[in-house]
Amino acid sequence: MARENTKERILEEAFALFAERGYHAVSMRDIAAAVGIKDASLYNHFPGKQALFEAILEGAIQRLRSHFEPRGVLVCVEDDKGAYERLSLEGLTDLVLATFQPFFEDSFIVRLRRLLVISQFESEMAAQAYRLVFVERPLALQRTVFEHLMATGEFVRDDAVQMAVEFYGPVFLLLHAGVPWGEAAPRIAAHLAQFAGTRREGCGEEKDAVSKDSSATSASDSNKESRVS
Repeated sequence: MARENTKERILEEAFALFAERGYHAVSMRDIAAAVGIKDASLYNHFPGKQALFEAILEGAIQRLRSHFEPRGVLVCVEDDKGAYERLSLEGLTDLVLATFQPFFEDSFIVRLRRLLVISQFESEMAAQAYRLVFVERPLALQRTVFEHLMATGEFVRDDAVQMAVEFYGPVFLLLHAGVPWGEAAPRIAAHLAQFAGTRREGCGEEKDAVSKDSSATSASDSNKESRVS
């Protein structure tokens, strides 16, 4: 238990120092001093700074997962997308806001963003982590949701990759402009209403067109069979 407590303290102090100074500006000796242990003792828990950084990043991913899963929010592209089906605009808005809220309000995730932003230009590892958590992963998840909604006929068919960029772009700007959640949430909701409204328009017509095409094809096949007979 004491070892686990020490490990947690190391992660907390390392995270605080990384977020304040940047990854490269912090040494293992700095972290050991902040925890109040000897340098050699620190290496008993983590072999180096990279292992510490990776543990912090993994903690962030697990933190997001614990927030998302009870709410039915997609965590991985392989997860069940059923929670997004047949939703009213209000229901879809609740789900989308639950997706983005921790990025604005969770103190751990906010500190992680600060750490990655200030470290990305001096550490390729930080740059990769930044792109993964705040760019690539959100875009991949949204692309997956849009592909699913198009497959179920709830959104008109389009380029899901471009749709993800168009939707996430304004949210990304709000996040990195430091807009507080109380102001960002209604703006995201309004953006979603406009976005979903244009994507849902014509779905009925599209289905009717497919149905008519199918009927016409069936009728044509029947006529051909009659002529052959």
